[in-house]
Amino acid sequence: MWDMAGTLIPFDPVTGKPQVLPGCGDFLPELNRRFRQVVTTGDGTASARALLDSCGLLPYLEGVFGDLGHPVGKPYGEILDGLGGDPTASLAVGDRLRNDIPADTPDLVTVLINQHGDMINAGMVAYMIHILGKHAGHYPQAFRLMTANAAPDPAAVGDTAGGRITGAWKRNDGFEYSLWTFEHSALAGERLVIVI
Repeated sequence: MWDMAGTLIPFDPVTGKPQVLPGCGDFLPELNRRFRQVVTTGDGTASARALLDSCGLLPYLEGVFGDLGHPVGKPYGEILDGLGGDPTASLAVGDRLRNDIPADTPDLVTVLINQHGDMINAGMVAYMIHILGKHAGHYPQAFRLMTANAAPDPAAVGDTAGGRITGAWKRNDGFEYSLWTFEHSALAGERLVIVI
């Protein structure tokens, strides 16, 4: 599940115009061979579909779920239930911790990209999916196994995004990334987050 604004369609910092995440033309078709892909957004569904279509991304997406304005997170569990999907075999990809974590299930891992003004290539998301799949068939289980072989990062633990990072680790699998457990008073249970 891809977040739209800031993730799949970040805005150019100079012009302010929407642009496609680099590598989407190569990696979205590749991911389509193995996964069902949808977009989630706080924008209206019709306007989101129009933007995705104008960017050439709509053919790779099974659905667009708009108007998702929740105080914390998005209803990924509800969306997956409607699609017949399994949260433990699904990922949310977004750019904002508070907005792009699951609001209604702790069984889904979130991958945060485009942090601190650094835009990544969609291939990094595909590679992270590969890394998770090498560790276990279910992403939360893979996350836990990956933390067992990661360096603790106590400096990252603390209050953020209206919640608290309760555990933090750093790993390097050809590139450096972070693994976090996150809790928020509005959510039941902790959320698993990978920051690349």
